[in-house]
Amino acid sequence: MLKSIDDYHIGHTPIVNIDQSNGSRIILKLERENFLGSVKARTGYFMIKYLPEEARGKMIIESTSGNLGFALGFLCKEAGLEFTCLIDETIADKKLRRLQAEGIGCIMVKQEEGFDLRSSRIRHAERMMREGGCFWVNQYDNNDAVRAHEETTGPELFAQTEGRIDFCVCPMGSGGTICGLGRYLKRKLWNVKICGAEPFGSTIYGTEDAPYINAGAGLKGKPGNILKNPDIVDMSFAVSDDEAIYSAKKIKDDYGISVGITSGMAYAAALRISENNPGSSIAVIAPDGGEAYAEYF
Repeated sequence: MLKSIDDYHIGHTPIVNIDQSNGSRIILKLERENFLGSVKARTGYFMIKYLPEEARGKMIIESTSGNLGFALGFLCKEAGLEFTCLIDETIADKKLRRLQAEGIGCIMVKQEEGFDLRSSRIRHAERMMREGGCFWVNQYDNNDAVRAHEETTGPELFAQTEGRIDFCVCPMGSGGTICGLGRYLKRKLWNVKICGAEPFGSTIYGTEDAPYINAGAGLKGKPGNILKNPDIVDMSFAVSDDEAIYSAKKIKDDYGISVGITSGMAYAAALRISENNPGSSIAVIAPDGGEAYAEYF
């Protein structure tokens, strides 16, 4: 049985204001300060807290780049559930070592012919669930994953900024974060623009299918969360791995804030928005810190 979300210190992450020369204000919401070190603690809590009855007594499984696996491993243990995460070779070494150190079960999924690594992980999870004995929580199409950010991330950001947000930039992968916080912000702010960022090569909104190393975001095609919420994303940006890494390093060098590649990707998109919208307020969701990505910096 899980304790309350506040008992785990999930949420209530800080924001940092970064002033730009054109008068725009870029606001980073630092999810690295979250319990377990990433935005995925919010997602994991809601998915396990509201797990359907059909999952009881089964092994919980999920396809993950590392952060959600770590959160689910902890939360499943708290709830008395077994958990195994499906990962692939793009997982950051530090994330893999952290999973192993915590005794979290991992299956290294190999790339299937005709599919990218993330799609291969998802296909593997689908097969395991069909075979019985496992329940795939499926972050890509999970109402509670969206609800997590509608009930926590969105309200926090609105309160912290006193509602002064013109654009909100969020990385896209499973779509849960952007759909949940977007739902909330659009109810409160009629003119806010919800902006998605994905790696170049991802085709959630991007048009070119190509390889990319950014394991924390991106997908081939739209996830169920976005398909169910088609009116949330107003703008989208495709950011190359090189630009994402450069932007994460820029945040560290210019402001002394360590963030991961996915955060760098979202910041790069915010800079593009800033160039075309001087004087605007742009909120950016920074999903995790840079400690696990030392191999890229």
